[in-house]
Amino acid sequence: MLEARSPLGVAARFERPGVVLEEAADFTLTQVAGETGTLRKLLGKIPGKVGVAQEHDGRTIFKTGVKQLWIVGEAPAAADGVFVTPLSSSRTRIALSGGRARDVLAASVSIDFHEKHFKPGQFVMTGIHHTPVLIHSVGEQSFHIYAMRTFALAVWEWLSDAAEGL
Repeated sequence: MLEARSPLGVAARFERPGVVLEEAADFTLTQVAGETGTLRKLLGKIPGKVGVAQEHDGRTIFKTGVKQLWIVGEAPAAADGVFVTPLSSSRTRIALSGGRARDVLAASVSIDFHEKHFKPGQFVMTGIHHTPVLIHSVGEQSFHIYAMRTFALAVWEWLSDAAEGL
């Protein structure tokens, strides 16, 4: 039987003063698209705007577009007018935490990550080193970074280099 392997290889944990970088594996990520009313019937609550994640029924829901959601947690069943696409095997989730985590992000992305502007529960879709990522603030000093599996090691190396330069 084939076993899933991390795209990060041996880069399982990186630690420097004020920064911890590690893979946050074992998650389910699904993209769901459809009309807003249909999505509400299927999922109950959904976020009202892009950029704010919502916790509901053990799921984290990201509104990534007008009629599009990313869901971390149990995937909904397909329904009429709803398109469900599994993304788990195509993404790697990297956890970045520590007192200097915001500094690492600021050195990697041209976005204001100050705690007044990027609070827990918020997310942004952006790029790190020409690679699309979703960065989710899961705590005051904790972030999940969802990167495409094929570029996960490049994102990891970029973040660890940024941490080394602090």
